[in-house]
Amino acid sequence: MTGKIHEMITAGTRALIEENFLQLMEQEGFHKVSVRNLAQRTHINRGTFYLHFTDKYDLLEQLQSEILTGLEQIMVVRIVHAEMLEHYLNSAPYPPLVHIFEYLQQHGQRIGLFLGAKGEAGFPGQFKEVIRRSFYRKLEVNGVFAEHPEIPPEYLAAHSASIFLGITEEWLRSGMPYTPDELSVIYIRILFMQPELVRRS
Repeated sequence: MTGKIHEMITAGTRALIEENFLQLMEQEGFHKVSVRNLAQRTHINRGTFYLHFTDKYDLLEQLQSEILTGLEQIMVVRIVHAEMLEHYLNSAPYPPLVHIFEYLQQHGQRIGLFLGAKGEAGFPGQFKEVIRRSFYRKLEVNGVFAEHPEIPPEYLAAHSASIFLGITEEWLRSGMPYTPDELSVIYIRILFMQPELVRRS
């Protein structure tokens, strides 16, 4: 067997393990999944499972880490306020935001599962921390902290992250009823509504 073929078989086995793990997790919840029933469902022996993962916690952590790493990379984009305002006035999707929501849509089923009751308790906190950290870096890169030195940076980042998190979690919870383009427009509208919301609160 050549090295290339072996790599393909190994990758295929790993993908099957991950797919069946997620299916079992959705059906039974993470804490009821065992290596034994996962191996049976995947039609492999447990030894094969342990060639890829230490245990089910390692498998879950790797799946979550892959999503969170990708999200953090795509979150830190340059936002030009004048461009976003123009898109708001024209009710048009803003491309940098669309790309973020496209990533979330692509991984939405897994993220929703990890965030839900059948997931593991630590993921929601990790997800929120990645969003908060990403907004901190984004606001720093876009010069917002420098423009508002009177406000502690961590508070600005927390405020911005909370709006994004609220919208994203509702979108995922409701089954992503809007396209990334549509959600981008909704998100921008909410951002520009903030002064009005404050006046009416």
